[in-house]
Amino acid sequence: MNPSSSTELEVLVIDDDPFLRETVQLFLESEGFRVRSASDGEKGIELLNQQEPDVALIDLRMPRLNGIDVLREFKKIAPEVEVVMATGAATLESALSAMKLGAYSYIEKPIVDLQKDLLDVLLRAAERRKLRQTNRDLQGQLQLTRHQLEAEQRKRRTEGVGFVVDQMLRKIAAATEDQLENLILSTIPGDCPAILYIRRDRLLIPCSAKSAQLPAEHYVLPVDRFTDPGERWREGDFPGLFQHRAGALMLPLFWLGRLEGLLAIDASSSQKPAHSLLRAAADASAALLGSLATRSSAATG
Repeated sequence: MNPSSSTELEVLVIDDDPFLRETVQLFLESEGFRVRSASDGEKGIELLNQQEPDVALIDLRMPRLNGIDVLREFKKIAPEVEVVMATGAATLESALSAMKLGAYSYIEKPIVDLQKDLLDVLLRAAERRKLRQTNRDLQGQLQLTRHQLEAEQRKRRTEGVGFVVDQMLRKIAAATEDQLENLILSTIPGDCPAILYIRRDRLLIPCSAKSAQLPAEHYVLPVDRFTDPGERWREGDFPGLFQHRAGALMLPLFWLGRLEGLLAIDASSSQKPAHSLLRAAADASAALLGSLATRSSAATG
């Protein structure tokens, strides 16, 4: 036997036979167990209330309170404690009754081979308790992690990380045209370089920039380059658009099926947010451009 396998394990022995209690206690202590014992079921329950053992060895037949009744109380008070029943008159009926009530196993008295008939059974019962505790701890950690993630999501929503609709609507209502353009660029998470294009007739004109220089006029794009309202993004070659880098991620901004603008994002930036966040920025920007277009129509109509 590996001596460490019984280290720190505690067994509670409940039996009205003083010779068996002493024999079992001396043997288990010599194997490294911590052992407490009781001469009847009532005293055994008192010891359980003081401190839970890893395994309890309970005699099936005892005066006043028999082993089945003690087992029931153990499972009410400390259901995680593994119980092994001991009986000098083992029958299938008594064994099944004990197992149905939650006993791990049972052994027959007299115990002939303490190593095989007693020690091995107790070690297996203790291992089962340990596995159940580990499983419960893992479930608790998973539940805690889930609650932490949910709390973080609530915090992010409360602090306005992402795109909170009611906050955006309040800003839109009071914003000038220039402020709306800045508000659109503010939807891009972090310091990712970005350039906003706005539609003018059949052209997309660069009009505002974030963490980047506003490009020259030859970076104007034709509207018919983007015809699919369902397009979410594409990568394109724009040499010099972002500090002499060739790559740019383009997010077309469609509002009610009409292209209103474009967001060009530095595709090579190490700070580039995830595509899902960028798409959320584009959706918010399209709504803002839709507001801008509606204002312009109202002003000219």
